[in-house]
Amino acid sequence: MRSSGKIDRDLVLKSVDFIRGYADRFHHMKEEEILFDYTDKNADIIKVIFQDHEKGRGFIRLVVEGLEKIDLDQVCINLENYRELLTEHIKKEDEVLYPFIDRDLTTKQIGEMFSRFNEVESKTSKDVPQKYLEFIVSIEKKFIQKKFMP
Repeated sequence: MRSSGKIDRDLVLKSVDFIRGYADRFHHMKEEEILFDYTDKNADIIKVIFQDHEKGRGFIRLVVEGLEKIDLDQVCINLENYRELLTEHIKKEDEVLYPFIDRDLTTKQIGEMFSRFNEVESKTSKDVPQKYLEFIVSIEKKFIQKKFMP
């Protein structure tokens, strides 16, 4: 969008839907409403992860606001900010959060947690994961193949 100087409204709206519908409602919700029940919610890393989730939601609200105002810079800056946050967030999860939680979980707790995850997933429409998978495949085709093919 920066190189063309134009907002790809359809792509941004589909991206926002993916972020809100999959990353936030599906992934973050499982962390916040299930996984964190098995740890100390006052631990610094848990507080940081919650803050990251809220900060990400804020960036996406600003993306939508930028779309409404047709403000290319606002859309791009907040998508870039979200990307940077998410990159660091995933690193925090992999290197700090998950090892922190994993060290104290019992086999019984892991079983309970996965049962709760499965319960949430069973309440999700079967077409939701497929919808988002198709979106990711379409993005990969649009951008990755373009990058590597003449």
